[in-house]
Amino acid sequence: MKRILKIIGILLIVYFFLAYAFPKFIAVPFAAWNSQQVWKEVEKEHLETQLVDNEIIGVYEYQAENKEENHSIFIDIVDNKLVGFYFGTEDGSGHGIFHYGNPLLNFKLTEKEIAFEIGQRELFETTRNKVYKADEKPKKEIAIGISKSPLKYSGQLTELGFELNCESEFNDCWENKMEFKKVYDL
Repeated sequence: MKRILKIIGILLIVYFFLAYAFPKFIAVPFAAWNSQQVWKEVEKEHLETQLVDNEIIGVYEYQAENKEENHSIFIDIVDNKLVGFYFGTEDGSGHGIFHYGNPLLNFKLTEKEIAFEIGQRELFETTRNKVYKADEKPKKEIAIGISKSPLKYSGQLTELGFELNCESEFNDCWENKMEFKKVYDL
C-alpha cells in the first residue's frame, strides 16, 4: 500500500513539474477541458435565465389608498440569476406605519407563478425606497424595531403584473391579497 501511495505521489510531482515547465503541452489542454466544462455550466444557467421571459424584469407596485403605504418589488438579473428586492410597510399596532426594504429569498418564477419569502425586517419610520442625487450622501437612520416573522408570498402572473397571496404566522402581512402592476422597465 505504501508503495502505491509513493508511486502516485511521484506521478503527481512529475505531472506538476511538467505542467509548470511545458504549460502549452500539458497545462493548457487540461485547462481547456476544464474551461469547456465551466462554459457548459454558464450556458446552462444562461439558458435557464432565458427561459424566464425577460419582460418580467422591472419595477412593480401595489397601490394602497395612502401613497405612503405603497409596496414595490424590483426584479432584475444579476450574474445570470433572477433577483428581487421588496420595499414594503408594516402596521405598527397603533404606533404608526413602519417601512422596510429586503431582498426576495427563495425566489421562484415560472411561466405562470411567482413565489418568494421575506425574512427578518428592520423597521424604519420613513420609506426605504429613496432616491438621492449623485453628490448627496444618504442620511443615516436608525431602525426603530425588528419584525422577525417571515412573510411568504405566492401568486399568479397576470398581463399587467402579478397577484400575490401573503402568509405570516403573526399576521404581519399588509394585505392577504395584493395586486402588483408593472410601473417601470429596467
